[in-house]
Amino acid sequence: MGRVIKLYDEPFSVFEKPDLVIVPIGSVERHGNHLPLGTDTIIAQAISELTAKKLAERGKVVALMPPIWYGYTWSLRHMDGTVSVDPKVLTSFIEEIIVTMANPRFSRILFINGHGGNKEVLEIAIKEALIRLGPGIKVGFISWWDVLTKGDYEKLFGTVPMHACEIETSIMLALNEKYVDLNAIEGKVEPSERKVLKAIEEVRRTFAFGYLGDPKKADKEKGKLLLEIVSDRLASMLLKELKSSSGLEIE
Repeated sequence: MGRVIKLYDEPFSVFEKPDLVIVPIGSVERHGNHLPLGTDTIIAQAISELTAKKLAERGKVVALMPPIWYGYTWSLRHMDGTVSVDPKVLTSFIEEIIVTMANPRFSRILFINGHGGNKEVLEIAIKEALIRLGPGIKVGFISWWDVLTKGDYEKLFGTVPMHACEIETSIMLALNEKYVDLNAIEGKVEPSERKVLKAIEEVRRTFAFGYLGDPKKADKEKGKLLLEIVSDRLASMLLKELKSSSGLEIE
């Protein structure tokens, strides 16, 4: 019989060996004036909980760990409220979490990521932790947007994801309308052209308002639908991997 165990707010007496342990990770970063600093973490945690629920409905026992709120960011550091952890420090921090958490009962661990700046950090931390842990432990990470295609976004929103944009704002509206202040949006902000050579002054100009796109076009119902699509696909992907003898092999 499947179930979800929130190990951070349930007595440990209810604990049983989970098929999967999920750790949400995000960031504390400016998302314009219309969204909270914790947007990335809030979304990652919500998707983790939805995915865990759908796995439980299919007979799996899923343990949810507390989220990691802080991440690595550089493009929004010029804006009040942004907090960034040095990537070397964050890599070591995540590696130590994995190494100390993993054991024969916590043998399959998945980080669900809500912040783009964390991707390289997570990849290195997981690989280094696995070297230290040796055989028998499986760890992976996935950023929630990686399960969606460009066509999915264009069908729903007519655009691809950008920072604090229509898509993230729609998700936050779907989670709780109190998270969003549409009146605080200045207007549409076009993303700058991607260049091979980066310059900090260009990045600061691009993120002068702390967001990109047209968040005023956010739609609560589209946000709900996107959350369902993402959690359905993640659950299906994980169910298949948990059934296989090879276990989780998510890069």
